[in-house]
Amino acid sequence: MERTPNAGPLMAALAADADADADEGGGEPALTVIARHASLFYAEAMPMAASLFAEPALLSRHREGVREIGAGPHVVLDALEGRLRRELAAGRLRADADPRAAAALLLGACFQRAFFLHFSGADVVQPVEEFAPALARTLWAAIG
Repeated sequence: MERTPNAGPLMAALAADADADADEGGGEPALTVIARHASLFYAEAMPMAASLFAEPALLSRHREGVREIGAGPHVVLDALEGRLRRELAAGRLRADADPRAAAALLLGACFQRAFFLHFSGADVVQPVEEFAPALARTLWAAIG
């Protein structure tokens, strides 16, 4: 899954300069980009992930393989948490904001959208061009 076409843009968005001002790529605009790429990545990876979960032995081998190379689903969560921690340190988040919880909320919403997309179909799922900014705006309003 780490080799899917949208994995690279997602990791690049997570690694982008989080020390920038909100006007320069931090804050809500950065969360919008991350939400967009995460939504596309999870939508792309969902069928492959489903096949892994359908076969326990395959899932076990895959899990061992990604652990050996230091990859896995936690990498995205850790990277977003780190980015949000830098926002917190820069004073751009509320002092009581929880970067790990905020990262989980954003990525969990993106993962759920991917599940709905595959289960229910594109005609009942909000387009990513609307979903990503709405999600980022809502999360930033809560933590910013």
